[in-house]
Amino acid sequence: MISRNCSRASFSLSRTIAKPLSPNRTVRPCSAATRVVRDRVLFRWSVTVLVVLAPALVSGLEVWAPALAAAVVLTVVFAVRRRSALRFSLLPWQLVLFASGLFLTVDAAQGLGLTHAVAALAGTGDGPAELLRLASVSAVGANALDNLPAYLAFEPAAGSPERLVALLIGVNAGPLVTPWASLATLLWHGRLTSLGVEISWWRFAGLGLIVAPITVVAATLAFALTL
Repeated sequence: MISRNCSRASFSLSRTIAKPLSPNRTVRPCSAATRVVRDRVLFRWSVTVLVVLAPALVSGLEVWAPALAAAVVLTVVFAVRRRSALRFSLLPWQLVLFASGLFLTVDAAQGLGLTHAVAALAGTGDGPAELLRLASVSAVGANALDNLPAYLAFEPAAGSPERLVALLIGVNAGPLVTPWASLATLLWHGRLTSLGVEISWWRFAGLGLIVAPITVVAATLAFALTL
């Protein structure tokens, strides 16, 4: 297990968006002693699962299959090596309910005409301007809702592999402004908070307003140049 203080110091991004530390609070540098892995067997199993999981997720299998297998293996390993680490509080139940509600909302909205409205916003065509339009509106949709339901809402408007790539750019590189735009952001916020790192959402949103448009535009135009 990595030292708690070492973990805090390792989040370089938090230096940009986190509140400054109080004068009386210090963070010790990560010395060789604090980086010692206490349970090498557990560490090796975790690394092995991660190495196997990464290619399995893009192998063509249904994503849930390798994800479930990895979760089962790690649960068994932790149950044997460090049972105290297994707690129901590790499961983000609130986020699961939140995401489920968003999916149900999008599904219901599609039945009420959302698909036609999204198609009008997304436009048509595979040219640079058309791809940039799709990437931009999908990024806005991701920040308004969440990138997963936003993808489901805009996917029918893709219509071609090129436009699908633009959509993926928008919903993956764009959700950097609102806290709920990405479940990964909420998960990392919870993790950082548990480590004592305070995040200012206002500063996060301000930096996101700068980074997101630049990233989406640059990635979309770079992709368009390859066509």
